[in-house]
Amino acid sequence: MKEELKKFLDEKKEIIWIKTRNGKLVKEILKEYLSFFEEKSAYCYSEKKVINLITEKDEKIGSSLYEVLDNLYPLGIKKIPIYLLIEDSYNELVVDKNINYLKEIYDTRQDSSRFNFTVIIVDKESLIEELKAISGTIEEKEKPKTTPKDWIEEYIINYADDNNLKIKSENFEEIFELLKKGIKKVSLKNETKEDPFLKNMVFVKGGKYKPSFASDEKEVFDIEVCKYQTTQKIWTEIMKNNPSNMKGDDRPVETVSWWETLEFCNKLSEKYGLEPVYDLSYSKQGILKINQIDEESISPEIANFKKTEGFRLPTEVEWEWFAKGGDLPIKEVITPKNFQDIYKNDTLERGWGIYESNSGTHNVGLKKPNLLGLYDCLGNVWEWCYDTIGYLNKDNLFYYLSGDSKRRLRGCSWNDYLDMNSLIDYFDRNGNTKSRNIVEANGKGNKCGFRVVRTATNHK
Repeated sequence: MKEELKKFLDEKKEIIWIKTRNGKLVKEILKEYLSFFEEKSAYCYSEKKVINLITEKDEKIGSSLYEVLDNLYPLGIKKIPIYLLIEDSYNELVVDKNINYLKEIYDTRQDSSRFNFTVIIVDKESLIEELKAISGTIEEKEKPKTTPKDWIEEYIINYADDNNLKIKSENFEEIFELLKKGIKKVSLKNETKEDPFLKNMVFVKGGKYKPSFASDEKEVFDIEVCKYQTTQKIWTEIMKNNPSNMKGDDRPVETVSWWETLEFCNKLSEKYGLEPVYDLSYSKQGILKINQIDEESISPEIANFKKTEGFRLPTEVEWEWFAKGGDLPIKEVITPKNFQDIYKNDTLERGWGIYESNSGTHNVGLKKPNLLGLYDCLGNVWEWCYDTIGYLNKDNLFYYLSGDSKRRLRGCSWNDYLDMNSLIDYFDRNGNTKSRNIVEANGKGNKCGFRVVRTATNHK
């Protein structure tokens, strides 16, 4: 196509019709050709809009093909060559007044060598009969289909044609990426029962409760929570390193900063074809944004995690909800006293604290789980939460202040006292665990780990 188009341009052909879907390639060829001209004007008319191909800015020279031709036609008598590329405008091209205008451009060029106006038409349709006598034609050769991608591309083209959809060649890569994500999402549903990581995600039904650190009731939506703290095995698989001081595949990963856990969550999301929750484009400057499904990424102060898809850290409200067993204590009418007694009397079977930990972490899942089947919500390692430090007001489900360098952690570690006499201090009168900690977001220590959650969708 490149050599044919350049040949027509050198010959100063008035009308050039190119049958192709690759308008992007035609523009590139035209721009390369014009790069040798000191003075030139080139425009692209597509979908009733005009773009200057030299400046790549919108031009207000008409909202219909006829208006654009009418405004550019007089400029053709100047020394500066004028090029108009018409793309995806077949319905306008077959209108009589536009056909007649193109014929007039051809006739004017024949009568005056000074008239310097070239029209290049790019369309998936063949040259119309009325213009055959005055047009140079180029028909892109169909490339041989040698890969599955080639066949998928043909299917996309045929589907778009059958459903009257406008698809350009430059859209193919975007469509392929969406297709790959779609395949991963379907696979995610099918793999949940088989994948060693996904099968550990526990559905936690939402509900209302009053957190130990808030003055009013909060409502938690449905989430999925990993039954284990993030292990060194899955961290190493995703991040290709293991920063932990106390090594062991099934031990919780530790010595990871808050920012590093966000990076892990994003990479884990990508592995399973999910939209990453965190926009970390400016994380080195301490700036975070939250990706919302089908929306622009937004400020972390006003994020709506119900509109996220991938894996993430829990908010502190979410953490306390699932750590205490969600709505199960409510459903089973467990009183605050009974709730405390349940956990007080088997603390040595529930959490790794300073007395039983032997000064270090242990494999996850060895102690008794909570009412939801979640392990190590108390002890082993502190768990990073999303929140910064501040007072949770009435309308918020989390507290985040950009610029604050500190983050909240919950759940205690192997170095905290979890003996039967002091454990009751970790619960309020509603059975909520009150254990809280504060660490710098860039801070790392062998007592700090995390577990992942994600917003529940399509749960049956």
